Amino acid sequence: AAMLLFSVAVLGAFSLSTCQDEPLRAYSPGDVTIGGLFPVHRKTNRGKRHGPLSCSAYDLESFLHTQVMIYSIGEVNRRMGEILPNFTLGYDIYDTCGDVSLAIAATLQLLKNSSDDARGCFVPDGYPSPLGEPKTKVVIGENYSEVSTAVARVLALPSVAQISYSSTSQQLSRKLKFPTFLRTISSDEHQTKAIAKLVKLFNWKTVAIVGSDDEYGKYGSDRIVELLGKSGDVCIEFFDILPDYFSQNSLEARAKLAELLGNINASSAEAIIVFTKDANVDVIMSAAVEHRLNRTWIASDSWSTSTKVSTLPGINQIGEVFGFISKRNEVPGFKDYVTSKFDGTTNAMLEQYLSVYPLCPGQSDPGMEENCPPASQGDTAGCQDLNCLATYTDQDTSYNIYLAVEVIAEALRHLLKCDGHQCENKGPVSAVEVLLLQEIQKVNITVDDTHIYFDANGDPSLGYDIVYWSMAESQQGATIKPIGEY
Repeated sequence: AAMLLFSVAVLGAFSLSTCQDEPLRAYSPGDVTIGGLFPVHRKTNRGKRHGPLSCSAYDLESFLHTQVMIYSIGEVNRRMGEILPNFTLGYDIYDTCGDVSLAIAATLQLLKNSSDDARGCFVPDGYPSPLGEPKTKVVIGENYSEVSTAVARVLALPSVAQISYSSTSQQLSRKLKFPTFLRTISSDEHQTKAIAKLVKLFNWKTVAIVGSDDEYGKYGSDRIVELLGKSGDVCIEFFDILPDYFSQNSLEARAKLAELLGNINASSAEAIIVFTKDANVDVIMSAAVEHRLNRTWIASDSWSTSTKVSTLPGINQIGEVFGFISKRNEVPGFKDYVTSKFDGTTNAMLEQYLSVYPLCPGQSDPGMEENCPPASQGDTAGCQDLNCLATYTDQDTSYNIYLAVEVIAEALRHLLKCDGHQCENKGPVSAVEVLLLQEIQKVNITVDDTHIYFDANGDPSLGYDIVYWSMAESQQGATIKPIGEY
């Protein structure tokens, strides 16, 4: 009874949208629906006192991530069609705007009873029991650790599996708190150890650390402080924790930025470790360029390959950047899918994007990527070139999304008892959330050249690439090159 009351209270607390004010969403029905949570917009106006909640800062790469998920599901459906002709995977993808409450509202919508319709408004008339069978059997997302943490608490109630493609906070490895959470990206426990080893490798004796007051930035930076403290021979000159939404243009953020710039300017640290979300780093590095702060920077995986940061005007003036990123790979066939006008398919998020940035009448020639504007400017052009759009697809988060879909497909193959020719279980798929979660936890497969399985904490062991920003070779910002691995 207590759990039911809690769930109803949550539903009431997050009744933020109505059918007249729908979130950006892409939906396609199927025998099993996979939910998706992506910050297609990166900011909200939550800090303002008046007016309805709205989203801004459209993110081109995050839009492409939604299309990677849709493409990957389509590829699985083509394969499954050969052995189970009447079975399809569906999707229900929401733009969370990187906001915890909007993400929870979307999650509650995903968990509506399977008997409910799919109209798209968050809260139906009345409150259907949240403990009934959810129409969504597994959720891919979210990006930010603090958002995934909130979503994980909700999904634990009906035992719906959640696979994040980008949330790395080590707190999410705690299975007593987050029993249904898994991810296709390594935990920060591994990344923080890698950063500490890099400091030792370069024999740096003084460093500075910048984190943020969220699940990702706080625990990651705290862990680095702990690891370097244990080494006994590295001095931490200063340790700054930024506000969670440092990127919001508030008086507090501006004051904290001024304080941080003063600390950096006065510092003699041999390297500055910046462990926070890319939106925060965008603000920091823009200010570093403006104030000509030339330093050696260590980038956490949230921004080590960020095209928005690496193509900032004047980025070549900030000094050297080393970073860590999960092992990278291309999603097979996705770039061809984009350049073929998405293979003639469509979805609401793609339609919305093309309504704002229609395709250019004449497309560029393949292989002429050097003529494309930086990805950070890819959503400001009057029209969109498909060959350029394809080049904006990253090789880390996109591949992690692809892996998540492949993991779900493999788990379903075991659940339905399929071999290469047919499936033993051919009936309707219902009430399988717990069984599907168990099968996902047991997955052990090789996808292309990537071997993935989950430990008892729901974490994979995929390793990292060490990257270096070469500032001199491109007029369009830094060229990010792998220089090693961990």
